[in-house]
Amino acid sequence: MIEVAEKREFLVWLINNVSFQRREVIWILNYLINHEAILRNVHIVEGALNTKRGIVFRDITQREDSMVLTVEGQQFTNSDQIFHEIRLHWQQPLYLECVFPNSWQNAQYLLVLEDNPENSWNDTVSEEIVLEVENYLKRQEKEAQADLLKKQIDLALEDGDKESFLILSDELNRLKLALFDK
Repeated sequence: MIEVAEKREFLVWLINNVSFQRREVIWILNYLINHEAILRNVHIVEGALNTKRGIVFRDITQREDSMVLTVEGQQFTNSDQIFHEIRLHWQQPLYLECVFPNSWQNAQYLLVLEDNPENSWNDTVSEEIVLEVENYLKRQEKEAQADLLKKQIDLALEDGDKESFLILSDELNRLKLALFDK
């Protein structure tokens, strides 16, 4: 669970470093920053419009509306409606998405980013990528096994243990063959 202080710190950074087309975005962000009870129920996610109650703030580089709230599939862009929805239903979870350039290179953003319960990141990963990651992990495991075998072979040589040396060398050769077959 992300701490309220971390969310507040990120939102303060957002206000100070990102420009928005509408000043109401800043007003609402300040309102969230100054109300800990509300901020406790705010979850910073991607794909907030896919949630039951989500709001998106976009910086000036984006073409879409700079502020959109969705409640049960209905969208609002009027700042008064958005403010009153946040104020009146402060006990309900509010999923907040912040769209700005290079967000994935921003440590503060990544620190507060949570998985969207309605649109989990791993639901959108293709089978091809999953297979690629699994193969990579298998290769890494085999390479680690090979490194361990090499150390054991060195120890067998140092100890003059010919039998262990032959067994370990054979095992290393089979592992190398398996690595090259993939």
